[in-house]
Amino acid sequence: MMTVKNENIRPFDVDGCLIVEAKDSRQIAHILDPVTKRFIKVGVNRAMVRLLKEEKKRGSYTIVWSRSGYEWANNVIQCLYLDDYVDLIMSKPIVYFDDTPVKKWLKDRVFIGPDVKYKE
Repeated sequence: MMTVKNENIRPFDVDGCLIVEAKDSRQIAHILDPVTKRFIKVGVNRAMVRLLKEEKKRGSYTIVWSRSGYEWANNVIQCLYLDDYVDLIMSKPIVYFDDTPVKKWLKDRVFIGPDVKYKE
């Protein structure tokens, strides 16, 4: 069992958040697809990547997840050289078990689109 001793948890999604369609980005990366073993051309959402780095530097415990699985998320993080900024990589939860609906305890959503300038 692992205990996270940090109250400042920051989960980041991969697809549509850290990476986007290549046409929607000024920066391109080629990520190895763990299923097909082929490289996929994606766009990098530099604003969200920068935010992830900033959150880590502020002492956050950063989690990166993807519905496409932990291997895909891991490949993205390695390709974007974010290893030093991520504490945990995992598959995105499919369901959660809680007596309180998520909208009541997790109200804030943060997203900066790839076309928005963010501290460049």
